[in-house]
Amino acid sequence: MERVKKELPSAPLVADFIKREEIVCSPTDTLYGLIGSSLSRKVFEELYKLKRRNPKKPLIVLFDSLKRAKELGVVFPEGVKEKLSAIFPERLTVVLPLKESSPLRRITEKEDIAIRVPKDEFLLKVIELSHPLFAPSANPEGEKPAENCSECYSYFKDNISLCVEGKSSGKPSTLVSLLGGRPELLREGAFPFEKLLEVFSGKT
Repeated sequence: MERVKKELPSAPLVADFIKREEIVCSPTDTLYGLIGSSLSRKVFEELYKLKRRNPKKPLIVLFDSLKRAKELGVVFPEGVKEKLSAIFPERLTVVLPLKESSPLRRITEKEDIAIRVPKDEFLLKVIELSHPLFAPSANPEGEKPAENCSECYSYFKDNISLCVEGKSSGKPSTLVSLLGGRPELLREGAFPFEKLLEVFSGKT
């Protein structure tokens, strides 16, 4: 497993791995994750296999902007994109519908998707240079998430050819559904749900 430091000069190398449909172990703005192109069915299937993940559990997709999310068929109900723009980038993940024509819908075979614009300059650069990223936590189902490249290697051995050495916050993102028109908390995490409610109620 090749290792690089989490610093902006490493972003083009990581982006090249992503464009080649390889999976990289990397710290995100929350936990250590397995990042790979969200535009690749091969990557999608490999992530579930590596993690031994329940196929009913969806994968989060990281974008570098809400504009790019919209271009790939993520549907923003009226006023929602503007409200989220006042928050992102942040450690907040929101579930939104997908257009029928969305490539993400074809790959995931789901009608909605959990998205985040990560609060992380390095990841945003990697996405800008490659593709939006699937980014589940770096662990097989039921195990604790890896916290460094050594732990990542102990889980996945040579199935992962590149690992980014760096720090993650160790706390998952707050997960919120926006499918019903108003925020519904699915998982408490690093971003205060009350702040989201304030933005959506127009108090900020």
